Amino acid sequence: MSAGGVPTVVAPAALSLLLQEPRYEVIPARGIEQKTAVLPAGTTVTVTASPSLGLDRTLEASVALAARGLRVVPHFSARMVAGRDHLRRLVGRLEGTDIREVFVVGGDADPPAGDFVDAGDLLEELAAMTHPFTRIGIGGYPEGHPLIPDDKLLAALKRKQPYATHLVTQLCFDAGALARWVGAIRAEGIELPVVVGLPGVVERRKLAEISLKAGVGASLSYLRKHGRQLVTLARSRRYDPTGLAREVAEYAADGSLDIRGAHLFTFNQVEPTLDWVQRLS
Repeated sequence: MSAGGVPTVVAPAALSLLLQEPRYEVIPARGIEQKTAVLPAGTTVTVTASPSLGLDRTLEASVALAARGLRVVPHFSARMVAGRDHLRRLVGRLEGTDIREVFVVGGDADPPAGDFVDAGDLLEELAAMTHPFTRIGIGGYPEGHPLIPDDKLLAALKRKQPYATHLVTQLCFDAGALARWVGAIRAEGIELPVVVGLPGVVERRKLAEISLKAGVGASLSYLRKHGRQLVTLARSRRYDPTGLAREVAEYAADGSLDIRGAHLFTFNQVEPTLDWVQRLS
């Protein structure tokens, strides 16, 4: 690390460590069981939840993938859960499986299906019931959110911290901004280990499109901040995350940040992302 806090030359060992046991995020669309067939047994796969596909599909895909020996983490979207009884049914569907981890997000459903309007609401209810989960992840926004002020995002993290075991960051193309954000939340008492959200080897046009939708929407402030990057992303076929991963790995080598691995947004382009990980690690 240079005196100014900017990565210089990253050691290969740092990059290998960052990508040692990555998580592969997938969307439970049709054919996802086949697309994930290339992943070795024991690989961690997180399965998203969206209003268009529904939580039932998230759980259906999660149970099927877990039965194949993958370590599966279903997403629970608070705004898609109709209430306490619905949450109990969701948890009940995972009993008897090897699934021991969930990722709790607020979600995009508008209006919400029930009384849970954010991840904190669902986490508190989950803590009050019996469940099989030994690990619970929550999300974080290194570059902020155009619809939620930074002070409210921080307050939400403090509220959720007692119920979580780790934090996964939203997609971020700026390693320096990520490192500054982790340092800032550490100063505010957020001690959860951080898993860094990185793009996989995906179609650039798809990445550009989804980057505008993933938790931030197409707000003018986001477009002003990232518009040039997104135009660049769309120019060639596939995005290569190597440069970004190298910068993040250098920051992760700073043990005070407690960065523990990578969460890869594959957008179901699993095989090229796996090939990339195996080549680098």
